[in-house]
Amino acid sequence: MAGSADDGAVLARLRTVTMWLSRQMREPSAAETPITPSRFSTLWTVDRFGPLRMTDLARLEKISKSSVTRIVTNLSADGLVEVVPDAHDGRSTLVGMTPEGRDVLAATWERTDAFFLSRVSGFSDAEKVMLEAAVMLLERLVAPAEEQPADRLEPTGTDS
Repeated sequence: MAGSADDGAVLARLRTVTMWLSRQMREPSAAETPITPSRFSTLWTVDRFGPLRMTDLARLEKISKSSVTRIVTNLSADGLVEVVPDAHDGRSTLVGMTPEGRDVLAATWERTDAFFLSRVSGFSDAEKVMLEAAVMLLERLVAPAEEQPADRLEPTGTDS
C-alpha cells in the first residue's frame, strides 16, 4: 500500500468500518452499562496495565492529565476504580481496579463477544483466518510498544 493510488480509499474504508464497528459494539450495552466510551477505555487500560500513575494512564489513553483525572474521579465515585497512595513514592497515587470495575468489564466483554459471535458465525474457515490476520494488523496500528509504560511492558490485568 506504500504510496499506491488506493491508499486513500483503503484508509477511508478503514476509518468508516472502525467507526461503525465501534458504534455497533456499544449499542447493545449502552442501556445495560451506562458508561461512556472514554470511561470504559480508561477502565480497560487500568485493568490491563494497572495499577497506574495518573500520568501513565493519561499517556496510554492519549488524553490530558486533567481529562484522566476527571474520568478517574467519576470511575472512583461509581466504585469501579480506587485511587491509593503509591507505596514507592508518597507524592504519587495509583489507580487500580475494584471488583465492581472488573464486573463491569466482564459483563461488557460478554455482550461484545456475543455481538462478534453472531457476526462471525457465518464466516468460512478461510474468512476466519483472514480476520485473524486483520486483527494482528489492527493491533499494530493501535499499540506501539514505545507507548506502553516503561516499567510495565506486559499487561497485568485480565483481558477476557
